[in-house]
Order: sequence, then structure tokens, then C-alpha cells
Amino acid sequence: MKIRKLTAALTAAVLLAASAGWAQQAAPNAPPPPLAQDGAQAPEVQPRFIWGILINYAISRLGSLAFDMFASYLTSKLTGGLVSTPGVLTQGIVSNLIGNSGARLIPRSSGAVAARGANIVVGTPDTPLTLNDGKENYQGAHVALMLANPDKTYSVRPVSEGFKTGERFKLRIVSTFGGELTIENINPNGERRQIYPAGADQVVSLEPGKETVIPLGEDQYFEFARATGREQLVVNLADPRAIGPAASTNKVFRQDQKYGSNFVQEVTPSTFPHISQAIDLQHSN
Repeated sequence: MKIRKLTAALTAAVLLAASAGWAQQAAPNAPPPPLAQDGAQAPEVQPRFIWGILINYAISRLGSLAFDMFASYLTSKLTGGLVSTPGVLTQGIVSNLIGNSGARLIPRSSGAVAARGANIVVGTPDTPLTLNDGKENYQGAHVALMLANPDKTYSVRPVSEGFKTGERFKLRIVSTFGGELTIENINPNGERRQIYPAGADQVVSLEPGKETVIPLGEDQYFEFARATGREQLVVNLADPRAIGPAASTNKVFRQDQKYGSNFVQEVTPSTFPHISQAIDLQHSN
């Protein structure tokens, strides 16, 4: 695994964002909400702040609401919205994202990202999304693979699709929480080491809700060298307070979309999110 230089002319770019909508409060003495088809009262819809943005929040017993709300959150955070069309992310856009994300390399301040995160489960959580004293019981993260195209644009794919030998790529990351990030490599011999940041005493500090492109250098990218056997890239993202008993041990649920992969993890007022995702590459013989 290595990081190489990728030169490209910068082009003008416009960052597209979809704003979250407002829901109107019910007037005094208003009639009760309509009934659902099964005769039960339909979920109440109110404007609520979730992960720092105002969205229409339906009180529901469905665990899938956590992913639905996270997708709504992402529409206002991801450049171009929830799309995966090649060419949407130009080199100019990526340069702007790197300059505006607020992400930076800092000395390792905790052991949060050094520990292993909870198990990843592809599916939908059972516990409904709730707000207690204005605090959400889920935190989320988005990770997409950004493949460098010959025309100096990038196309994206979910982590489930993995990589091919020789592909040049970056990672696009957005989280609902301020986190620390490291990237590790597990080579075909099972040897594990941190490859980004290059110094084992450093981490990448991410701001909540900011679209971040890794590596942070606009002319840098990851590339798997030709080898034989199974190789993995491991993305570690954790709240810096997620240490020991303060790290959530709840399962991390993942949904793969064309625009990338979304993760949610249930937390409590005394625990914090910790997500570790391995991405596979099967080298050609």
C-alpha cells in the first residue's frame, strides 16, 4: 500500500446542497392527526433538531428511521447530493472540499481510534430513533470510495464493492460527530499497520457534518500495489471520548448505497460512537 502523487489542473466548481425542509407546528385546538390504514394514529411529524440540523422528524417505532433521517442529513452535506454519477466530483471540487473541511492532522490525544470498534452488521437496527432532552440515541457516519478516473474526475462506490489492484482512490467521509480517524492496512501476510497519517503518533481530526476527503493532500491518493492474496484497508473513526467503558459496544449497522455506505450506531448519554470498517481487496495472481 502506498500514497502517490496525482497531478491535475484545478477547475471551477460549485458545491451543491439540498436544504432540509420545515414542518409546520399544529395550531391550537387542531384536529388529531389522521389515522393510518390499519386504524392506528399516524406518526406525528414535528420540526426537530437532529445532529444539528432541522428536519421533519416522525415519531415512529421503526428502527429504519435512523437510516432515513441520516440520508436526509446527508443531502445537505454531500457535494451533489445522494448521487454517484461519474464526473460529479471534479478535481476542482475535491480541492475545495479539502480546503474547506476543517480536517487536520493532530497529535494522537487518546486511544480511541487505536482500539477495535464494534461489529459491523449489514441491515437495519431494531431500536427506534429517539430524542431525549434534545440528544439523539444514534450517531452516524458516511464512507465512500472515490475512484480517480482518467479524465481527472472521481466516481464513488460503497465500501462493499472494494478495490481492484492498481486503482487510485480517495475516501469521502462525513460524520454526525467530531471524530478522530486513522487508516490501517492489513497485508496478505496478516501484518497490520497504520498508513495514514504516516506517523503512528498522529490522527486526522474531523469536524462534525463536514465532507472530508482522505488523504488530505489534493494531489495524493491511495493505491494498492500488485501482490498476491487478500489485503484490507481498515477505516477507524471514533469520538475521541470513546475510550474504555465510554466506547459504545452496540453493533454498528451499515447500508450500502450507490453513493457510498452509511453507518449508524446506538449510543447513550455516557457512551460515544466508534466505527471500524475493513475494505477488501483480492489481488490478482
